[in-house]
Amino acid sequence: MTYLEWLRRRWWILVVAALLGAGAGMLVSQVQTRTYVSTTSLLVRQVGQDANPGAKVNLDTEAQVVRSLVVAERARALLKTTIPPEDLARSLSVTVPPNSQVLQIVYEAQSPEAAQAGSHAFAQAYLDLRLATATRSLENETTALKQQITETNKQLAAVAGKIAGAPSNSVERARAEADRNVLTNNLASLNSRLSPLLSIALDPGEIISDAALPRKPSSPNTTLNLASGLGAGLLFGIVVALVLDRLDTRVRRGRDVADRLGLPILLELPPRPTGLTVLPAAHEVSRELGRLRNVLQSHMTESRPGRGRLLLLTDTSRGPAAGFVVGNLAAAYARTGAQVAVVTTKPDSPLAGMLGGVRPRHTLADVLRHDVSALTALTPAPGLNQLRVLLPGNLDTEVELPVATMLEILAELAARFDHVLIETAQPTAAVEAQALARHVDGVILVVEGGQTRSSEITAAMRQFEQVDAPVLGAVLSPRLTDRGPTGRPAPPTQAARREGPPSPRPRPTPAGRPQPGMPNIETTMILPRAGAGARDAAAKPGPVPPGTAKPASGPPPVQAPPPVQAKAANQQKSPGKSTVYRSARDNDGPDPGRYSMVEDRE
Repeated sequence: MTYLEWLRRRWWILVVAALLGAGAGMLVSQVQTRTYVSTTSLLVRQVGQDANPGAKVNLDTEAQVVRSLVVAERARALLKTTIPPEDLARSLSVTVPPNSQVLQIVYEAQSPEAAQAGSHAFAQAYLDLRLATATRSLENETTALKQQITETNKQLAAVAGKIAGAPSNSVERARAEADRNVLTNNLASLNSRLSPLLSIALDPGEIISDAALPRKPSSPNTTLNLASGLGAGLLFGIVVALVLDRLDTRVRRGRDVADRLGLPILLELPPRPTGLTVLPAAHEVSRELGRLRNVLQSHMTESRPGRGRLLLLTDTSRGPAAGFVVGNLAAAYARTGAQVAVVTTKPDSPLAGMLGGVRPRHTLADVLRHDVSALTALTPAPGLNQLRVLLPGNLDTEVELPVATMLEILAELAARFDHVLIETAQPTAAVEAQALARHVDGVILVVEGGQTRSSEITAAMRQFEQVDAPVLGAVLSPRLTDRGPTGRPAPPTQAARREGPPSPRPRPTPAGRPQPGMPNIETTMILPRAGAGARDAAAKPGPVPPGTAKPASGPPPVQAPPPVQAKAANQQKSPGKSTVYRSARDNDGPDPGRYSMVEDRE
């Protein structure tokens, strides 16, 4: 499975390498010189006085003879060419078919006629050399036998004279007669050896298949070059893909996080692409997050009675993974009937788009300016009555979020909600992620499969280890797209609707009047947490603005002080001065009880 996943990820490298290899093979075919090959087949026979029908010739030795310079000289004479014998021999190849007495003489040339003539010339030159060698050997042996016969006849003549001159019954006559018998036997033996030699017909072999005129070139072999280039390209592509895969530190599976970093994996979502939206309860991802919700409820206990659980989810790399998990995990909590609040400090968070592109009247920036309370700034989630969201709004890129105020906001939400989920950017880019992590009940790192690298997870873990944050583990999210399940583009977030290039935290502007057609968020009902005690029972219902329907059931909503506009005199920034968040009640205002965040210069 590991290799199949590797092949699925890197298939394009193999395809490109194979195409390049095939292209190189085609290029070689175009560059190579066209050559033609012609073959002559020879049947080689045993030649000489020892030849017999069952004798076999050592064809390996004869093949070396064909490639010798002696045969090349004879072929050069037959071809009547000025090409050196060495060059002629280099164009020649000899093969021996197994279990045969046949030599195949193959000659290669740049024209069909030259290939045919060269193959035939070498075959004929070899046969001529073999015949000449056998003839010379036979003549030498015949001459030697004839000389021995002549010498023997002379010796017989001398012995015959001795016999005639010696007395009968003498020792000399008996010795001469014995010599005559020996010489007579030798002469008979020599004549018996000479007679076959005089009758031998030398046959070195014959051409059984003469060289034919080639009809098409043997080289370049386009099919062979194409297949060789394709194979070489595939091999090179496999090596390159393996090297790149080894060097790639992106996390793709849950075991990558556990094996490389030792961080426990709480949940590995299905790897299929998912749109940036709040998925229905029957969706596979929703069921998996529901199981994670059950695990978190079992292991995360309330730090104090009456206080909701604070869970911080942070990205480990740039992307919408944390927002996707936060939105769907909050929906999983809300489906159980629990009161859930989501706070995001990411200006490019996908939560607004996941909720249908809502435009809240108040945002986190308004709360930080003390224009409204945190409860008033919450935005209801369509279709989930138990879920409220506090979107970031326009936060200043040059100002670090006031952690003390953020903690007050979280404490206010934890007092009214069972679960408060906080979404932040990666701690290496958002300082508040590390600062808030030490004050929450649990921290979960959200890893986007195929996007997040091991070094980014290590950097995030190091940031949280420095503040001793309660890191519970990691959630592996699939590679996310910007399209919903229906294939239509997801609604743009606030950051995407702003003009100009997006920034991680935009400059704050005072809260203005609600736009026409926008819902009045201050009238949204917030149900009290179960078991809140006398604090919630003592809460008195506030007046409901005209035109807003009263909730059908449940306690009345909590009313926060109305927002006010920031001072116009403090809205302009002076160059060279730093910006700080400061409450309007610190200045001389008409109503110190109404909170409005203005910009002051120090």
